[in-house]
Amino acid sequence: MDPFEPDRGQRDSLLTALQRRLNRLRFDLHDGPQQEVHLLAQDLRLFREQLSPMIERHPDRDRALGRLEDLEAQVVALDADLRRLSTAARSPLVEESLADGLAQLTEAFHERTGISPRTEISGSIDALTDSQQIAVLSIVRESLSNARRHSEADHVEISIAADEESIVVEVRDDGSGFAPEVEAPAAASRGRLGLVGMRERTEMLGGRTEIHSTPGGPTVVSASLPRWPADPA
Repeated sequence: MDPFEPDRGQRDSLLTALQRRLNRLRFDLHDGPQQEVHLLAQDLRLFREQLSPMIERHPDRDRALGRLEDLEAQVVALDADLRRLSTAARSPLVEESLADGLAQLTEAFHERTGISPRTEISGSIDALTDSQQIAVLSIVRESLSNARRHSEADHVEISIAADEESIVVEVRDDGSGFAPEVEAPAAASRGRLGLVGMRERTEMLGGRTEIHSTPGGPTVVSASLPRWPADPA
């Protein structure tokens, strides 16, 4: 074993600490910037309503009010961005089972796309660690998100297979596909780290993620995690 490679306990502790930081970030966003931006949008709206009758006869009234409307729209957009960041920082698994988490993801996907993903689970997933369950749900969530936004798929299949040595997650869609070697670096350069994040999360747990796709489809995202046996009593 590489002396510089973190062992199972260290990796799990690292993922747990990371999740706590993400939760703290989410709460800080909600209690700080999100609230302030929301109040700023309300103040701008109120100011525009108060200013309108005061400059009723001013020749630049429409331009001034239009500018305030533009500023209000920018603040509303900023509020939406902060909400998306807060949602992204939220753990996909809080106090629910992996099966419940998967059901919520597929239901949300169906509501947005009309597509009901076919889900198949084989083997026992009850003994997965929190970090492994979070990783599995994150992989499925990101794969479904990409399918919804980009692939124009008609069918999506999710499979999770667990045995004594590993857990394998696979998400397949019959959409338009893409070139991962081109799109992943380009997305990362634009600050969209979904594909990169999937790889990093599985690598931290000693596993690996592979994305097979070509323009025209299909797209298959697969991830393999080593099974971490329970510590002896």
